[in-house]
Amino acid sequence: MNNAENIRQAFSSLRANKLRSGLTLLGIVVGVFSIIGVMTALGALTSSVDTSLSQLGAETFTVKKWPSIQLGGGDWRKYARRKQITYEDIKFVRDNTKLPLAVSAENTFAPLSVAYSDEKSDPQFSLVGSDDNYGVNHNRDVVKGRMLSTEDVQYARDVTILGQDIVDRVFKNGIDPIGKTVRMNGHNYTVVGVFDRKGGGMGQSQDGFALIPVTNEIKYFIQPSFTSLQMTVRARSKKVFDETQDEVIGALRSVRGVKPGDENDFEVENNSSLTTQFDSFSKYLSYAGFGISAIALLAASIGIMNIMLVSVTERTKEIGIRKAMGATRSAIASQFLTEAVVLCWIGGLIGIAIGIGIGNILAIFLHASVYVPTTWVGVGLGVCSLVGIVFGLYPALKAANMSPIDALRFE
Repeated sequence: MNNAENIRQAFSSLRANKLRSGLTLLGIVVGVFSIIGVMTALGALTSSVDTSLSQLGAETFTVKKWPSIQLGGGDWRKYARRKQITYEDIKFVRDNTKLPLAVSAENTFAPLSVAYSDEKSDPQFSLVGSDDNYGVNHNRDVVKGRMLSTEDVQYARDVTILGQDIVDRVFKNGIDPIGKTVRMNGHNYTVVGVFDRKGGGMGQSQDGFALIPVTNEIKYFIQPSFTSLQMTVRARSKKVFDETQDEVIGALRSVRGVKPGDENDFEVENNSSLTTQFDSFSKYLSYAGFGISAIALLAASIGIMNIMLVSVTERTKEIGIRKAMGATRSAIASQFLTEAVVLCWIGGLIGIAIGIGIGNILAIFLHASVYVPTTWVGVGLGVCSLVGIVFGLYPALKAANMSPIDALRFE
């Protein structure tokens, strides 16, 4: 009996026992789905993170009180005891360093509702407080009007630059927003500029925000004693990146009174460090996926061995007839082994399809590109084949070693 005939016989056997086969398949489906789904989601998320980090540029780093990614909660008390990073701290760094191309103070406040005339948005946007270096540090261009000026920040003026999502929402019929007055969370602001459109990233639109002077945000929206600002710094080139970072750290330690030998009371993050943190975070998610998969596949493997043993018992007379007609042990073993592998492959393919589908639903939600983990698809099919061979081998050998006389007597 050739391989094609073995596969045909395998499908025929599975159709004859639909419920039993379906329950056995379920374990394989869950096991493969869990790892493929996790890897698909991680791939989409990694793509989204990489896209967002690349927009900051290799010459840019940030300084903040709390790390962006925390693995475990053991260090939160250490972070909580740190002093807030104030506007005065950042202004000191800006005035007392020479290597940075641009230093900006930043803070994001949400939710934000924006209104103009009869149009009012839901509280779906965010308010960013920063200064005249924001555009340089974040690669943002103004397509209409102007960027914030040093005077806007110095005098905490009520001016704003809007993202395209806000413009689309509250300025209908092609109204030019420049010079118009919008109301944001109860305060009136004059629109002096409109940002270019960036699209999606990190699971949300990058155009759904309004920029105001950070001093104005401190004045109306936040309490400095309870809010730590973020400092974003751009080096003049990759060659002087490390020197720039060292100079900024030294200036910030000086103004914050950090003693020599003590560790920094702030976090310094760049593309490399954030990527490392994210990779560490994603590693734990991968472990979780593997754990779930291993448990489900172990249960499914036992089920496969059980169903194959039952199949051997039910088809004892068939085995006897085939042996009496000259079928070899290897032919009998091959038939039952093929049936076990086919069962695993069907479950694996279903699990892969569901995993990729659900993983990419998450990708769409994150505004990330569709991702197919081709390597893990191959691994999944390989594991399914291995499970079928290992746990189908004993039933196949049992069938192959039956005595034809005893098999023909079986009732």
